[in-house]
Amino acid sequence: MIYQRIPPQLALQAFVKEYLLLHFRYDPTNSPLVKPFPPLPEHGLEFFLKGLVTSLNPSTGVEKIEPRIAIFGQPVSRINFKMPTADYLMIRVIFHVGGLFRLFRIPLSEFTDLKVDAESIIGQEVRGINDRLANTNGYSEMLAVVEYYLLSKIRQVRADSHAVDQIGQLLLHNPTSFSLDWLANQACLSPRQLERKFVERLGIGPKLYSRIARFHQTFLWKEAHPDADWLTVAVHFGYTDFHHLFKEFKEFAGVTPNTLLAQYALSPEKILRLV
Repeated sequence: MIYQRIPPQLALQAFVKEYLLLHFRYDPTNSPLVKPFPPLPEHGLEFFLKGLVTSLNPSTGVEKIEPRIAIFGQPVSRINFKMPTADYLMIRVIFHVGGLFRLFRIPLSEFTDLKVDAESIIGQEVRGINDRLANTNGYSEMLAVVEYYLLSKIRQVRADSHAVDQIGQLLLHNPTSFSLDWLANQACLSPRQLERKFVERLGIGPKLYSRIARFHQTFLWKEAHPDADWLTVAVHFGYTDFHHLFKEFKEFAGVTPNTLLAQYALSPEKILRLV
């Protein structure tokens, strides 16, 4: 199995945070693998080169097969992904805050909590990229094809980054309590303008984005520090108490903190050996 996060080349670093490369082979006689995917602060573009994923929203019961080339907006709901058996290969392009909006000029408010067919949004050109990816030899060549496409798009970009993008980066790395008026002042905007621009470029408002960012940081930290008790974790990340943290986990993951950790431990990247 390959599960690797790869930084972009220098010319793309203002737009692209990283690539996620996932490739595994799995015995089709075994039960399908399921990956819990609670909200995290990211959005991007995905290429499914081998195999497709079936997604299930536990809160709504909606189940669907995801498109082969997909744009995904900011998630706000827990999704379970049922991974295909046999051979699966995916490349995910994860953008910096505001990067996807700047590159394709598409309001992220239209894609909140959604994964949609990229060809219907950014044109048939992206289908050709997928065809080229299918005929590559090796992971490096695949990434080169994706980067060539992204570079061609960057050359057409006119809009530079906005102050709201910097606010988003601030909340991504420091998702603590804040005053909306203070944030708006930092961006030289009114609170209403900040909210509107934030939703346009990230899909959700700054308060919800900050909550999701903190939830994600908390979960990753606890996973890396299994011996830490939940009260210590809650205090470390600025929750008022354990019950506050517990409530956030129930809202974003639909389960208790310990249950989510147990489910996450059964993700493909956790239980499969490297190939």
